[in-house]
Amino acid sequence: MVVLLALAIGVVGAVSASPDEKKDDNKKEHTALTVLTKNRERNVVDLGPRGPNHGDIRVTNAPLYDESGKERIGRVDLFSVLTDPADEPNEKAHMAEATATYTLLGDEISTQGLRAYPQLSGPSSDGVDAITGGTGKYAGVRGEVRLETRGNKRIITFRLID
Repeated sequence: MVVLLALAIGVVGAVSASPDEKKDDNKKEHTALTVLTKNRERNVVDLGPRGPNHGDIRVTNAPLYDESGKERIGRVDLFSVLTDPADEPNEKAHMAEATATYTLLGDEISTQGLRAYPQLSGPSSDGVDAITGGTGKYAGVRGEVRLETRGNKRIITFRLID
């Protein structure tokens, strides 16, 4: 009886741990979506003493275009709060916590991350932010967004995890 019970437990354990039912997180599907901005509207709200200080806010909005730059497909709205002004001789950029909403044909992707601004009124350095959520067809989305500047264009590539 003990042998039969041990054999039954072994079979159930082998079936429940079968590779067909085990989800492999390293093999998740990724979808890439690339958009770009050309003309950005930026404004810095200087809240404290004149010049970059903790809590100053940078506000940006811009139209979004498809990867070719010809068709307008949405907009981006972003604000960054300065958390570490470049107030030491060895600091080359102001650091700010950034939150952005990308509206693409009515649906939204939200992102968040730390941005480095060599000049608070200019573009941030290239980098990667986390995708924190979305609406519509992007509801429940996760992944990351890569930001890259080429001339007067900002290339935005979303890497969505399915």
